[in-house]
Amino acid sequence: MTGARRAGLWGAGLAVYAAVLCALPLFDVLAFEFAFAVAIPLTWAGGLAGVRARAPGVAPLTAWRRGGLWATGLALVPLLPITLNGLRVQNCAWGEGLLIYLLLPVAGAWVGAGWGAALARTRAPRLAFAAVWVGSVVWGVAVFWMFPPVDVFNPFLGYWPGALYDEVFEIEDRLWWSRLEDLSFAALAVAVAALRRDRRRVIALAAALVGALGAHGLARRADVHRDAAHLQARLGGTLSGPHIVLHHPAEWPPETAASLLWDLEFAHTELRAFFERDTTRPVHVYAYPSDAVKKRLMGARRTNIAKPWQWTVHLNTPQVGDAVSLHELAHVFSAEIAAGPHHLSLYRGLVPHMPLIEGLAEAATWQRGRLDLHEWSAAMRRIGKAPPLAAVLEPAGFYARHGRTAYTLVGSFTRYFRDREGPAALAEAYRAGTFAVGGRDVDRLVADWEAMLDGLELPEAALANAEARFDRPAIFAKVCAREMAALRRGLGRAMAAADLAGALEAADRMLAFVAGEVGARLARVHLLHALGRREAARGAAEALAADGRAGAVVRARAREWLADLAADAGDAVAARAGYRAARATAFDRDEQRRLAVKAAALDAGEAGRAARALLLAPPGADDAWVDGAVAAVEATEPAWPIARYLAARRQAARGDLAAAWRALDGLDATLPDASLRLEAARLRAEVAFRGGCPAAAAPLFDALAERADLGLTPAERHDLRRWGRRARFFAEHAGARCEVDIDPAGHLDAGSPE
Repeated sequence: MTGARRAGLWGAGLAVYAAVLCALPLFDVLAFEFAFAVAIPLTWAGGLAGVRARAPGVAPLTAWRRGGLWATGLALVPLLPITLNGLRVQNCAWGEGLLIYLLLPVAGAWVGAGWGAALARTRAPRLAFAAVWVGSVVWGVAVFWMFPPVDVFNPFLGYWPGALYDEVFEIEDRLWWSRLEDLSFAALAVAVAALRRDRRRVIALAAALVGALGAHGLARRADVHRDAAHLQARLGGTLSGPHIVLHHPAEWPPETAASLLWDLEFAHTELRAFFERDTTRPVHVYAYPSDAVKKRLMGARRTNIAKPWQWTVHLNTPQVGDAVSLHELAHVFSAEIAAGPHHLSLYRGLVPHMPLIEGLAEAATWQRGRLDLHEWSAAMRRIGKAPPLAAVLEPAGFYARHGRTAYTLVGSFTRYFRDREGPAALAEAYRAGTFAVGGRDVDRLVADWEAMLDGLELPEAALANAEARFDRPAIFAKVCAREMAALRRGLGRAMAAADLAGALEAADRMLAFVAGEVGARLARVHLLHALGRREAARGAAEALAADGRAGAVVRARAREWLADLAADAGDAVAARAGYRAARATAFDRDEQRRLAVKAAALDAGEAGRAARALLLAPPGADDAWVDGAVAAVEATEPAWPIARYLAARRQAARGDLAAAWRALDGLDATLPDASLRLEAARLRAEVAFRGGCPAAAAPLFDALAERADLGLTPAERHDLRRWGRRARFFAEHAGARCEVDIDPAGHLDAGSPE
């Protein structure tokens, strides 16, 4: 076959391949997914080109150069259809996508050409190259299986980021170091081939060897190669309990690490009760200080990860009481059910059965805010946002839905299955990879589950909240999913850093890509208000409040901003009416408390104005600003119950527990709203727990769970009772000592810490 004909066939094949990718969601823009997919055939093309270029008399280095240039020319072909596809599908970051394309398929093609040229004199060069290429993929799978990271670096394909739910893809320095290492080892292979051809090439081989080893060392220092020992050394701290080994940042105070360890041990006891079995080996929990460190060390930025077959869990900035710790530990407990070596539920014995895997963990975690999974699923059905469960119980259907929707439904059904059929039946279903185990009629079970959901009573306000919670597409259906996620992250960072102009620019960029992005629109209102552009803020809020596509919760938040602006202008009548209307439909407890304070502040004179200023804090307000705002409220009207409440919250946040306890004593009975009373009573129990007095905190949580005057939902009662159990566990096992004295009646004294 002539070179021109071969190039034509490869070019035509890549053009068709790229056109097919243009028709697939997430692959239809020049970004990571498209680049990764093109890298698969293009690196093969580079390798085969390197083999062909090594004609008799051609030096390996020359063959590498010719093969690499040929593959680079071929790489231009897929760029044409994906660029033209931008006329049909919005491409939000073409330049960044081009850089990813250069780093993945183009650099991979040069790596392939190098290995092809190096292997061209073997007995079966194409087969040898295929073995190296496939071997690199097999090794990547082995690395994922044996070591903690979920992301994988590959010499040909470049990089696989791991967690699907981490929508942000950034070009990190690790990728550059990895590509340098890949090219260095390809150069070493070429140098070895050159030495075989000409024994005088020893110096070139030595230089290539030094370069490859140096690149490998730099890549390891840059966290490209990471085993468990590497992660543990980088974190620096280890603490062991009866069932948990906690690897934590060395800079954590000892009491912080100890509290987290005992909370994980408490979660272990909760899961033993749910599963009615124990773990057979210690569970290693890796706690990371930030999402950036977690991404660098194990590959998942925002997604918490468990590897059940390793009995390991990876958590991002975990706190005592986090539901996510329970969820991830439940995955490890499930490893005790399924057979090895995978210890996972498998769909038809072939692929991980994610609906069962995640459904079991969600069923064990259970509580999710004001409603439990049954109630959220019922709300989803009533607003018409629940897909057919039969579809979600298939792995493909599970991933086709937004994670929150899929996890909620499968968690609810799995919990229903366990409560109806028993833990043993659930374990049997998990092992078998189907709920139809034991001849059970899954259609009948689903119908009964749906009937149970339809019989639940739900607050009307919960339905609007459910619409905001579940009316979201999966990543495959989002416009510029990864670029929008990066912009959203940049917006959050700019707001946290008080960079108001930068945050406003990020919000505007998001809206340039997706005009209806409600998060960016709400952020704009806040930023415009903080910048003193009140009329612009009013116009943005009015447009959002009138947009029927924005959703009831977002429209209510926009109307709350309009009430805030009316209060700023001195129109208390309009502000009061706005707060009252928003409070009538508010379901979230934070929102209810905020609205209650704002409404009460309208009649509290100077103290009320100071309280409103606190609640309308500009983005990025630091601790000093917040302390000053709280002090202003308290100094103006110290006897005002809301002033005491705000001061107590701030004292608890600062760790001044004795002062917080004094402020909270008897406070909840004086507050004007049930959500404020609930939070004051809950915070009092939390102060006792955090103050090292869990034995005193337990009855406070228990009593709060039984109160009938606060409008508690079953999920809220469940959470408070769990906190009571947690406090009793800490009192029994953690050896806690009260930092402040408690008298026999259960009141914290104002004395000094021990």
